[in-house]
Amino acid sequence: MTRYSFSILKIFIMLFAVFPFIFIRWQVAHAAGEGDAVMGKDPGAFQSLHFEIVKLADGVYAAIHKNGGGAICNAGIVDLGDRTLIFDTFLTPQAARDLIIAAEALIGKSISTVVNSHGHNDHIWGNQVFGPEVSIVSTSTTRSTMSAEGSKECAWYKENTQRRLASLEERYESAVDEQERNDISLWLTYYRQLAEAIPTLEVVLPNLTFDKRLVIHGARRSVELIEYRNGHTKSDIIMHLLPDSIIFMGDLLFVRSHPYLGDGDPDSLLQILQEIESAGATAFVPGHGPVGSSKDLQELVDYVETCRRIVKRMVSDGQGEDAIDNITVPPTFNEWQQEVFFRSNLHFLYKQMVKKQD
Repeated sequence: MTRYSFSILKIFIMLFAVFPFIFIRWQVAHAAGEGDAVMGKDPGAFQSLHFEIVKLADGVYAAIHKNGGGAICNAGIVDLGDRTLIFDTFLTPQAARDLIIAAEALIGKSISTVVNSHGHNDHIWGNQVFGPEVSIVSTSTTRSTMSAEGSKECAWYKENTQRRLASLEERYESAVDEQERNDISLWLTYYRQLAEAIPTLEVVLPNLTFDKRLVIHGARRSVELIEYRNGHTKSDIIMHLLPDSIIFMGDLLFVRSHPYLGDGDPDSLLQILQEIESAGATAFVPGHGPVGSSKDLQELVDYVETCRRIVKRMVSDGQGEDAIDNITVPPTFNEWQQEVFFRSNLHFLYKQMVKKQD
C-alpha cells in the first residue's frame, strides 16, 4: 500500500468513527423540530418557534418565551466555565429540546445542572429531556410539592387537554371582543403545545435539593441560588450572578404582564421584591415578559398595592365578590399581557381580606 492510499484509508476510518456522533446530533436537532442549531456564538443565529435568545453578558443568556410557542415561561443559559447551567426548563419537552440545542450552540459545553425555580408546570415539565448525567436542583419544599402533586396534575392534563382545547377553539371563534380573543389566545397556545407533548409527557423530579442558599462554583463564574418563602409559591428560587449584576427571578417577577398571585402571599411578595431590589443588580430576568430593571420590580409592587386598594375599597363599601367582574384594568396596567389574571388576582385578594376580617 502506498503512503497516499494509506492516508486516504485513515481519512475514511476517521469519518466512519465520527459519523455516528454527527448523525446523533442531527437527530436531536431534527427532533426539536423548530430549532436551527447554528454552531456560533451569535444569539441571533439560533432560531426557535418557542423562544428568542437575549445576551445579558459574556456567557449569560436569557431565553424569552415567544407568543405561540411552547416555552410559556422564560429560562436562562449560563456558562460556568467548565460546564453549562440551565435555569428553568419550560412547559413542554419540545421547547426544552430547543433549549438544549441553543445552549450547546452558544456555550459549546455539556449541560451539568438544571435549576427548577419553583414547582409550577410551565417551569419544570421540560425536565424530562435532560439526561441522567444532569443534576436537577430545587429547594426541598419544591421537590416535595412536585412529588406530592406532580403525577396527579400530569394525569389531569392527559385526560382533559383535548377537551379543553376544543372548548377554547370554539370560544375563540365566537368571541367578538378583541381583548377576549387575546385572553383566549394565551390559553389556546398553552393547550395546543401541551396536546403535542401529552403522549410522552412525564414528571421528572429534582435529584438535588437545598434550603435557603446554595452556591454553585464554576471555573469561570459562580452562581448563588437563594430561596424565598411564600412569595409566588411556598418556595421560590432566584439565581444571582453577582459579578455580572444579573438576577434570574423566576415567577417572583412578571414584567409588563399581570402576575399570578393565587399561590403566594402578597405581603411576603412585597417584602421579597424590596429586598431583592436592594441587592443592586441591573438586569432582572422575569418568569414572564422581557428582561427588566429595578423599575420593573417597583412596577410589580405598585400593581399588587393597586389591586389591594381596589379590593379594600370594595370590602369597605360592602360590595360582594361578584362585583369584581365589572372592574376594568387600571390605565397603568391596561397594556400588560395576561389580563386574564387581573380578575383572578382580585378574587384571591378579596377572599383573603374577608377571611382576615372574620
